[in-house]
Amino acid sequence: MSRVKTLALAVVVLFALTGCAPLFEFNLFGALDTPPTPTLADYTDAGGLDALGEDLNSPATVEALAANPSLVQEIEDYLWDTYIGDGGGVENEEDSQAAILYADLALKTSEGENLVNNVVEALLDGTLGSSSNIGTLLAAIIPPEALASEAIFTDMVEALLAANDAYEQLGIYVDFDGDGHLTNQLPPGSAPGDVVQKSIVAYTMYAMVDAVVTGLPTTESDAIVQLFLVATNATTDPRYDTDMGTLTVEPMASPPPWLQALMELAPLP
Repeated sequence: MSRVKTLALAVVVLFALTGCAPLFEFNLFGALDTPPTPTLADYTDAGGLDALGEDLNSPATVEALAANPSLVQEIEDYLWDTYIGDGGGVENEEDSQAAILYADLALKTSEGENLVNNVVEALLDGTLGSSSNIGTLLAAIIPPEALASEAIFTDMVEALLAANDAYEQLGIYVDFDGDGHLTNQLPPGSAPGDVVQKSIVAYTMYAMVDAVVTGLPTTESDAIVQLFLVATNATTDPRYDTDMGTLTVEPMASPPPWLQALMELAPLP
């Protein structure tokens, strides 16, 4: 991507960041919630999507969900099978609402949410546009919490990849004719700037994993291991592939049309 395009992208994200409600901002009194333990049935009846959206704005409910990975997986499977990947992809407002919630659920119940502001900052200071070194990119965006253990890092990356899958389907919906421009709008009540920022974060991680998978080549699970070893500077680990030092990636050099369309959701100043 040219410097002009990179700067334009930075302006879009900066405006989204400053012009919209802060990412993952919870209700001030949300921490006082003592909600019942959530179940899959809470989100499968009429109004289930709205109920999930409300629960994802409750810190107490998000904490309960994060403590129950199997339930999170059940909810994600339900959303995907019922609305997103049911054969036709995202086709209407209800499907698009489900795609947004699917991504939010994945990010809010992992360290993925802590990556968002780091990626935006790296984009604005030029790191994402000026460096193609995977180690440099990881150092600029990975939150310390995700480096505490390989399991936490893996969960975060897998959540971002899951979110990217949902954003891709959402992007294909808003870019109905595939030309990289906005055709369909998001459902009422959505936060376009929030969607733009998170989709950029998810795609950035996808691009890094994909670069490792195709560059070594290797499996997705091993690619995540390699990224963790690079992020923690554990290059003496026997699992480390020395070819990692030769790989480069430019996540935002040429965004796919579906992501370009999503980026148009954030209003320019």
